[in-house]
Amino acid sequence: MEALHVYGVEFIRWLQQFKCLESFMINTSHLGSPLTAYAFIFPMAYYVNPLLGLLTILCTSFSEWLSGILKWVLHGHRPYWWVGLHAERTKTDVLKLEQFPSTCETGPGSPSGHCMITLAGMVPLVLYLQLCLPNFYREMMLSLFGCFILALGLSRCYLAAHFPHQVAAGILSGVLLGYLFTHLSSVLHLASVPHRGTTLTRTGLAWLEHWLKHPAALAWIGFGSLAVAWLFSWCLQALLGVDVNWSIALAKVACQRPEWVHLSTSLMVGFARIAGYLSGLALALYLNPPSAQALLSSHIKATTLLWAVLAVVGTKLAESICYQTIHMLLVPWFPGGSATGPGVILLLSSVIQAGVGPIITVWLLPSTLRAVCAK
Repeated sequence: MEALHVYGVEFIRWLQQFKCLESFMINTSHLGSPLTAYAFIFPMAYYVNPLLGLLTILCTSFSEWLSGILKWVLHGHRPYWWVGLHAERTKTDVLKLEQFPSTCETGPGSPSGHCMITLAGMVPLVLYLQLCLPNFYREMMLSLFGCFILALGLSRCYLAAHFPHQVAAGILSGVLLGYLFTHLSSVLHLASVPHRGTTLTRTGLAWLEHWLKHPAALAWIGFGSLAVAWLFSWCLQALLGVDVNWSIALAKVACQRPEWVHLSTSLMVGFARIAGYLSGLALALYLNPPSAQALLSSHIKATTLLWAVLAVVGTKLAESICYQTIHMLLVPWFPGGSATGPGVILLLSSVIQAGVGPIITVWLLPSTLRAVCAK
């Protein structure tokens, strides 16, 4: 493993020689953030078909949950702090790596969450569109998807946030999870035989339809996954003596600028986001359940992309308002976090901010459209 890390650092140093790629790599990494899967891919998929949207958010949430558990278990280092540990251990000079504002993530490094979570969310949508689009667009979409995977993987290495083998693990596991979720759900059946009165009696589709009609189960799944993750972390600490926040301390020491270290990238915040997304979706579906006809049809139109973009803009504005409001009201009453982990405010803020996206996508935006069209 030591040799793998050394070769990985040399590859990163070689990549960082291309200074002209800095802006591209930073923007690509930002675009490939797991938040993208929730903020843009989910609305896009939901407006194509509500069952596909539900599948996308379930796949994304499970992959984020599994990624967090694997990070705790695999205990993987990140390049930007590993070089210091390696130099101290071998009594050699520190291998110099350039750092950027998005380098200093605080969670363990293996597998790459950007690659695993985002790709797991994208694969169901890509496979679905493969069956709906003409051949020319299929080939173009697959080419763009492949280029995005390559660019995202290289960007995570360029920023010294991951070793190449962690990126490869994230890509393979993300694509595999997306593929398994897509085929086990049978959602592609809706794309391959559209508008023929197809049945939802297939097991996977029946489960998705059940959750759409009884959305409270989604909230239970979200907060249940948070509870299981917390219990797992407690067992690691109490029974095995493992410090689940070990990587936060290393990040604070290794990062060149303290303001680049954000506890929002810690694992418990990710688990809190899952609870927020699924509970927000549950509330939105209760307020605005999709029609039976919408479940059996595919809406592949230019307006679908437009509404997805509007959902992203609305989500980001609402998230900002929620963040400012929560911090203004609760900072005087609750601790803001410690040097070793996120505090109550950050976790609560993560749940609420995550919940507003599905509410805007599933309830607020469609309701506003209906109200405008009715006038």
